[in-house]
Amino acid sequence: MNKIKNKKGAIGIIIFFFILIAVLVLGFIATLSWSIIDIVSDEITPIMTDLGVVGSSNVSEYAEYGFGVANTFVQSVPWLIIIGYVLALIFTLVFVFVVGYSPHPAFIGFYISLMVLLVFGCVIMSNMYQDIYNGNDEISSRLQEQSTMSYLILYSPFIMSIIAIIGGVLMFAMKNTDVGYGGGV
Repeated sequence: MNKIKNKKGAIGIIIFFFILIAVLVLGFIATLSWSIIDIVSDEITPIMTDLGVVGSSNVSEYAEYGFGVANTFVQSVPWLIIIGYVLALIFTLVFVFVVGYSPHPAFIGFYISLMVLLVFGCVIMSNMYQDIYNGNDEISSRLQEQSTMSYLILYSPFIMSIIAIIGGVLMFAMKNTDVGYGGGV
């Protein structure tokens, strides 16, 4: 008779929603930022490595150590962005499972409305990315080089809806023994 009441309300649902939005926005910003940094790196590195000898020091050799290594790192950053983005998406599902948040079934409508809002946000971000991706400028060519990350952002409405479905099943089907509801109890 004296069951502990769950006073958390819908906070877990809201946190899950904001984490998914944050992952999407950070992936979008990271991809565009890398494109700009790659353009700058490709312009500066040849100029700095062709400076030649100034006085008794070979500036080209020193620039190769600095700018050449930095350019090599910039060229490998897309894989780091992809791995980080995918791991962040996986983390969202692990977050639901580890936290063990089991909201009352009355919050299913609230969850569905937030996830529909998430999919609309994904459609907007995907359309913005597609407008930049299909352009004829230097940034669009850099985005087209990032085929995997571009795929993940362009198809983010589908990917996020799958994550939302799996997250909803995990969230609402988990049994919370402290509260006495959720998970079919």
